[in-house]
Amino acid sequence: MASRSHVDVNERRLRPIYDCLDNGNNRKAIQEADKVLKKQKDFQCAKVLRALALLRLGRQDESAVLLQEVHTQNPTDDATLQAMSICYREVHKLEAIAELYENAHKARLDNEEILSALFMAHVRLSNYKKQQQTAMALHKLRPQKNPYYFWAVMSNIMQAHSSPDPKLAKTMYLPLAERMTKKYVDEGKIDAEAEVLLYLMVLELQEKWQEAIDLLQGPLGERVVSELNMRSTKLAELHCKLQNWSKANAIFRKLLKENPDHWQFWLSYLDTSFRLIDSGYTPPTEKGEGDGDEGEGEDKVEDKVDSSLEEVMEFINERIKGCQETTPLRGPYLAQMELVRIMRERKSELLKLAGPPSELFQQYYDLFGTKPCCATDLKAYVCLLTPEELQTLLDKFEESSKLTTDNGTPVFADDVKHICKHITILQLSRLAEVYGKRTTEDLLQVSGDLVLRYRKGLDFGKDLLQTDIQPSDPYLLLAAHLLVDLWQRTGQERYLWQVVVQLELGIRRSPANHQFKLLLMRLYAEMGAFGPCPALWNGMDMKHIMNDSLGYFISNHVGRLGHFVAACAMFGTMLRFFSVNHKETTEYLLASYKYGSFGKIREFVDFRDKLQRSFQYKSASTERLLLDLILETNCHASTEQMLSYIEVDPSKERAILSEVSDNRDFTAMDCWDPPSQFRIADYKTESFNEEKAWLHSRDLILRILVAAVMSGQDKEREGKDDASHNGESLTNGSTDESGKGNMAGVVRDLLPRFIQHMESCAKEFSDPKKYPVQGPYRTRITTYLQGNHHQLLVRLVQCFLKVHHLHENGLKNPENKDGEILDSPITDLLEGLTEGSKRTLVKEEDGHACINVSLLEHLIMSAESLSFATTLMGVCSHLLRPLKTSWSKQSRKKKGQNAPQPAVFDKFTALVAELQETAKSLHQVATQFDPVFMALDLSALSLTETLTNTEEESQCEKAVWSKVERSFQQSSHEVCELLHNKLQYLHTCRV
Repeated sequence: MASRSHVDVNERRLRPIYDCLDNGNNRKAIQEADKVLKKQKDFQCAKVLRALALLRLGRQDESAVLLQEVHTQNPTDDATLQAMSICYREVHKLEAIAELYENAHKARLDNEEILSALFMAHVRLSNYKKQQQTAMALHKLRPQKNPYYFWAVMSNIMQAHSSPDPKLAKTMYLPLAERMTKKYVDEGKIDAEAEVLLYLMVLELQEKWQEAIDLLQGPLGERVVSELNMRSTKLAELHCKLQNWSKANAIFRKLLKENPDHWQFWLSYLDTSFRLIDSGYTPPTEKGEGDGDEGEGEDKVEDKVDSSLEEVMEFINERIKGCQETTPLRGPYLAQMELVRIMRERKSELLKLAGPPSELFQQYYDLFGTKPCCATDLKAYVCLLTPEELQTLLDKFEESSKLTTDNGTPVFADDVKHICKHITILQLSRLAEVYGKRTTEDLLQVSGDLVLRYRKGLDFGKDLLQTDIQPSDPYLLLAAHLLVDLWQRTGQERYLWQVVVQLELGIRRSPANHQFKLLLMRLYAEMGAFGPCPALWNGMDMKHIMNDSLGYFISNHVGRLGHFVAACAMFGTMLRFFSVNHKETTEYLLASYKYGSFGKIREFVDFRDKLQRSFQYKSASTERLLLDLILETNCHASTEQMLSYIEVDPSKERAILSEVSDNRDFTAMDCWDPPSQFRIADYKTESFNEEKAWLHSRDLILRILVAAVMSGQDKEREGKDDASHNGESLTNGSTDESGKGNMAGVVRDLLPRFIQHMESCAKEFSDPKKYPVQGPYRTRITTYLQGNHHQLLVRLVQCFLKVHHLHENGLKNPENKDGEILDSPITDLLEGLTEGSKRTLVKEEDGHACINVSLLEHLIMSAESLSFATTLMGVCSHLLRPLKTSWSKQSRKKKGQNAPQPAVFDKFTALVAELQETAKSLHQVATQFDPVFMALDLSALSLTETLTNTEEESQCEKAVWSKVERSFQQSSHEVCELLHNKLQYLHTCRV
């Protein structure tokens, strides 16, 4: 009783601290903890809760002292252990949690909760060997609890899954997992579906397909009931593995009778049927209809097997007739077309029995033309029709729609279904390249007609919610695609601005239409105006995995167009997703073990690993670090301070390109271009190669700059100038060329790799890649190469290496020839930076005014290159100053006439002055890029033309140009501020 009373007192004293922490009142929590500690100075849990409050207030050092104090005492009570686990998780010290519970377990060997928490700590660390050992210890402690035993089995499977040696996985880990599970099966101890599924997983991983079938067909298989048709589907898949096509076909046939609209079942059914046809299968005569499985109880498979084209056609027709009696289902009708497609590929003689594809199209359109998915469904089977057949069919559809009079006057739809049918016709027409042969005037007329139909169709959506999409929105999207075609055909940007105006109007009526927003972001970025993009991106509520799959929509442009502050915020949000994802996935793993969802564990681990290898993650982290190095530094001291915040090891490659995963999704935007024109698979491959090349170059630049700055810190750590030893540093320099800490050696290793990489890039990416607006976007690598920015960096890095060599070996040339180390000419390259930027914001092409987007991109790239040069000059200055100080001291000691100053100092000063002049020139160009500063009214330059000449359209056009002006103004302001900081930085570099 006394012991229990003591526990109650402790809980009562801790309650106010817990309440303050739960409410986010961390300062009050510290006060409450101090009150408790005055009464019980050795109260471990109160100390840990105080440490947690300190941690959440940002006082990590004080928190770490308290945690370390308690940790060394090896606490064992649950409250203290849980609080310390929370603290360690927040500071990402997962190894400390495992060590904490290891020590607690040694003190309390019979405590199930501590041992269970230790298992979960190993799960967080993905230490599968220790997981297995801990799970077996739990099993020995509580042998009556099955889950602990199967935790050990799953840990064996994960060892096999993560093993770099496939042979070891198949010969040791998986057989051990099978023996362990079979032991429980033989003893009749299996009592949950999760345990059966785990055994099935082990058999499948070992490719023991027949044993897996026997398991599902046996009494244990009856426990697999959590998902509809899971047992039958899994059996069919296993029979396919064994090439038992007849049995698999019979199962899929039965499943389709129950679920005639399940498309995956149809594909599997057709695949197995043709496998049987190819193998010459003949059904057994004794049973009459096949050799189906027996002994499955309620799930007994029908004996009927379809092993001929006639039987397949008959079965599809039966399903069509069956669904016609109730509600027409798309699955059987699409299965008809899929059958025709396969028969045509195989050049089957029975193709005529299936009927002309045009009739199947007509039938499908008549039944499902009122559904938005109709054109998407038919898109995959357009290849079945010749261009003439498709055009004839479209003419029939057009005639039946009655939306155009004989003289071509448009007739507006009278209901939503009518709109859907017409949109289906238009989408298929674009797919059939109907518009590709029309003149510019015709396309403009068609675009105007589509916009009018869109506006008329808005009458049917007056009562819709803000989250609903207007039924006539596809009209506007098709009109936008036609205008984009005109822009690509003629090169006149006014068509693109017409699209922007129309889409902005469309968003006002359909705020939830993500197709409008995605296309708008791409078009704004094409025209160099990034300013409106963040609002569009945030309006789509992009969260979680979309940061990875769709992040390229915005990350490719934010830095390219000079919105550095927005870039930092955006990359920060993306990086938080990737870091939080790692934590959340770990929690999902813990829950999977707790609740027996063993089948999901490998999926979660693979998902986590795929995100960790994501190209978007690697790119965002590299660009964010480069931005920090560019934006947050205005002198060499601030650069060195920045390095203390970022964790970069220049000697290690940050992104292994062969392991980077391309998770970008290019299906988010609707595209009705013909497959011959829109080769998205090829575009994705080409783009990914370009993106990897650009990422590698940026990674090399980052590592070179970091190593260069760290080399100055290395010399400072070696001792603040050996000049105190009678100037010996001028003649006796030494360094460990092979040492890990020798950052100058790292730069020497990285420079030839950078040169070689840029040479290979020049061969492949000298001309900019062109992609459709629904596809990827080019990188900046072509601009970088064309501006010779890589050559400028190479020469400046060579200057740094020579200065570093001079710092190590001293000014030992009496003829003052040390200045020759800075004779590498960069004047021509610096002139290239400024000359390439000396153009006007608005240019004229073919009698039409347009915005010079390439100017902005060149200006941003030049500002970045100047920033990198400034960082290197800061390091050189840091290395040269001790030399000049030592030389001055020695000169004063010498009697007689003073020796002339070594040329290296004058030449370095001239180099810095040259960079300052370049910065001033770029600053002047950047100010001219501000429309407001230049008193330039973009809306008055006739950069676009209204499509329908309505008052609303005119007002929207003015709003669009206002956004564009603010965007260019923001770009100009941020580039000017950057260059101003670099001018200050260069001013501090004089020696």
